[in-house]
Amino acid sequence: MNKIIQIDSYSGLGGGQRIMFEIINGLKNKFNFVIVSPGGIFLKKYSELNFRVKELKEKNFLKIISEIKKIIKVESPNLLHIQGTRAAFWTRLALIFLERKPKVIYTLHGFHIIRKKLFFKWPLIFLERFLNRYTTILICVSESDKKLVLKYRTIPENEIVVIQNGIDIEGFKVNEELVKSEKERLGLQDNFVLTTIGRLHPPKDFLTILRAFKIIISYNKKFRLLIVGDGSLRESLEEETKNLELNQYVKFLGFREDIPILINLSDIIILSTKWEGLPLVPIEAGASRKPIIASDVDGVRETIIDEETGYLFNPGSVEDLVDKILKLSFSGKLREKMGEAGHRFVSKNFSKERMIREYQNLYETILK
Repeated sequence: MNKIIQIDSYSGLGGGQRIMFEIINGLKNKFNFVIVSPGGIFLKKYSELNFRVKELKEKNFLKIISEIKKIIKVESPNLLHIQGTRAAFWTRLALIFLERKPKVIYTLHGFHIIRKKLFFKWPLIFLERFLNRYTTILICVSESDKKLVLKYRTIPENEIVVIQNGIDIEGFKVNEELVKSEKERLGLQDNFVLTTIGRLHPPKDFLTILRAFKIIISYNKKFRLLIVGDGSLRESLEEETKNLELNQYVKFLGFREDIPILINLSDIIILSTKWEGLPLVPIEAGASRKPIIASDVDGVRETIIDEETGYLFNPGSVEDLVDKILKLSFSGKLREKMGEAGHRFVSKNFSKERMIREYQNLYETILK
């Protein structure tokens, strides 16, 4: 079998890491995968499933590049598949110093370098243009990202492929007893539950949710907010929750592996974000037949049909978010209707099987 090295830069649990896992696990009988990543939950999971793993142990930027160079030289893969911008910088810099350069697929999980401050933004864009000389195919996970890449001319259009993310839709069909049990364990039996899921880091806008929730609670004390995920902003978000006097209404659940259960016990799912590649949360909400309220930004728009599978709200607008939450909370029939529409939309467009098939076709085409 052709050997493919998958390279990632993040040790935690994010959307990109979950997509990478689905691809590797789905194609393990067709390709010989080697996973290169900092140590963490996913590297451990790969190891437990008997995949070959190489842990990146260095912390220094130059040493990481040297480490990756050695791995590529020893493993001599047919193809490199790089996940995310940081891993792409590391790996393609390593390739400069290799005589034998394998073909490279680079999945861009959001064109985030354009969000940097001007002083950093343009040097990074020029570096990306240079390093894309060592990229065979750039995969964008959304049409909006492809448009941005073309706008900033970092790679020719004929070297770009769009493969939207997909999930295991059946995995979000959860036993009702498990849902009921977890709802009781969290003390939410008599509450209307709003849930937001994501890494607690700057691109996500949890502050808007908390400030909107403060107003929601003034209407009805039966509401509860679950914040699922962890990250650098957790301490400041917990402090803001305290300042808003919401401690008894908000639960920080941290990192959880039972996302399908948590979505299924919720009444409404919320995604407040400044930018996205192609988010999984709206797709997972649809798979669970739950309505979603999400920021009206690039990437997100491709996962929601506004006013049909959920609502888009003006990014950062507390008032608009409150309005959309109240509209949905007043009508169980509307929530059910949107949930069913979301399930149809997600089943048609965002299945794991479709995504894996498209990656397999791309691998086979490049490896011919």
